[in-house]
Amino acid sequence: MKFSSYYNNLGINAFAISSVLKEARFLTIPQIALILPVVAHRQMVKKLADGRFRFVSFEQYLIDNIEFFYNFNERYFASLVPTVNALQFLNEMGVLQLKGGGAVIASDLPFDASMGKRAERVKRASPNIAALVSGNAEVFYLNARIEL
Repeated sequence: MKFSSYYNNLGINAFAISSVLKEARFLTIPQIALILPVVAHRQMVKKLADGRFRFVSFEQYLIDNIEFFYNFNERYFASLVPTVNALQFLNEMGVLQLKGGGAVIASDLPFDASMGKRAERVKRASPNIAALVSGNAEVFYLNARIEL
């Protein structure tokens, strides 16, 4: 197994989903499925974690950062199984509850500096990732060219 295989592991995936879900309060399953393809893209997370960045709308973000979406469809399908695994893990740990076609946070998954710099960036980016995926999922799927 290559070192890069550890980059997107269950721990960082579960932490990312719980952090974004905490900011959004409620996300549907199609919206949750958009979190890990965003988190898997280093430049997207870096920009969304930048304290000077202000999220306006998904459309504006897409126009300003179209290069971040060139392989979004591949990242989306590569993230489906890890998303389901992380949701199941978080549900069994009692961190989230699945209801109403989506999920809500049941208890906080706290951040600790020992989780690493990537987790810190994901934590800082979480409010903007939540804003990015909280809109109309159909518009996101269409504009990100996710082929269903």
